[in-house]
Amino acid sequence: MEHLSITRFELYKLFSRKSIWILLTIMLVGLILPLQLLIASTNHPPVYQATPPTKQQLQQAKTDLPIVQQKLQNSHVGSLVYWDLWHEYQRDQAIASSYSGTAVATRMYSLQESMAHLKASGQMGFAYRANKLEYDMLKNLPFIGGGMYNGGGAMMIDFFKTYGFIIYAAMILIGLAPIFSEEYASGTDNFLLTAKRGKRQLVSAKVKAALLYSVVIGFIIEVWNLGLNALLFGTQGLNYPIQSIPLYSAPFHLTIQQYILVAIAIFLFGGVSFSCIVLLVSALSRMTLISFVISTGIFVLPELISKVIHQFWSGTLLNFSYSGLLQVSRLYYHFLAYNVLGHPVLYPILVFPIFIVISLIVTRLVYVAYGRHQVV
Repeated sequence: MEHLSITRFELYKLFSRKSIWILLTIMLVGLILPLQLLIASTNHPPVYQATPPTKQQLQQAKTDLPIVQQKLQNSHVGSLVYWDLWHEYQRDQAIASSYSGTAVATRMYSLQESMAHLKASGQMGFAYRANKLEYDMLKNLPFIGGGMYNGGGAMMIDFFKTYGFIIYAAMILIGLAPIFSEEYASGTDNFLLTAKRGKRQLVSAKVKAALLYSVVIGFIIEVWNLGLNALLFGTQGLNYPIQSIPLYSAPFHLTIQQYILVAIAIFLFGGVSFSCIVLLVSALSRMTLISFVISTGIFVLPELISKVIHQFWSGTLLNFSYSGLLQVSRLYYHFLAYNVLGHPVLYPILVFPIFIVISLIVTRLVYVAYGRHQVV
């Protein structure tokens, strides 16, 4: 019961800081809301051919395309008439491009040729197995139509890789960077270290409070994301495959709504993992500013390196970084398998055990770092 009361006290210290709620309100209401309202004012209904078109639809699209194209050329670019015609033109193109079959047919044919060449040359190792894995996944996908889905589900998904992961990381940094270092700087740790409950119980309370904090903040951000985008852009098309969003070409059999649920889980998992490293840095730092700067560097540097250095290793570094994990989209935007003892292991499958092990080791190091801290 005493240990539980310490955890409650640590939670109270975290959630009672007004700066946290002010910052979160500014980012969600002052920044995200105006941006989404601006996008909604110019957004058009989703243009995506979800099912194989009929011959009648195809014939009508072929008849309409040149007429609409001519009207587009004669209309004022940026006007309401122009965007209505552009929307109609995209829809006709989506129908026309979907009539020949699923949009992934070309990729499947390319993989078949590659496998045949590798087999003929006796190369039955990782490359052949990776191609076969991707082909089998593509083969089991539902019909993938033409066009582009830009409805509420797409906006919810876009939030993860744009504003969402930045806001979440900022809230974790602001909330948890001072959790140990602030007490070192103020001298409060001298009282805590001599308390009868001991160092281990104090660290456990702080770790539990920090992880609960990251889950609660992540949940609030996602509720805002889902609610705002559903209100502004609607929920049409949530049953479309994720490949209806051009960014996502990985052959995973997921609908938009299924992907959103998966993305929320990964988002929270990434937040909890990042919280662990922030706790360790704070436990090692006597100044909150140093703790904040180092933790920010751990989060931001892989992204900056991948932007400046366009090499395979820099992309891999970002894939297995906290910023890459929190963006979620990197796990699903194309087929990616790593060579593990000659066998292809999908990136989304490989990343989770790695981060679980890292988080467990980092959490253990938090106990060690604080345990070695002495009263001064």
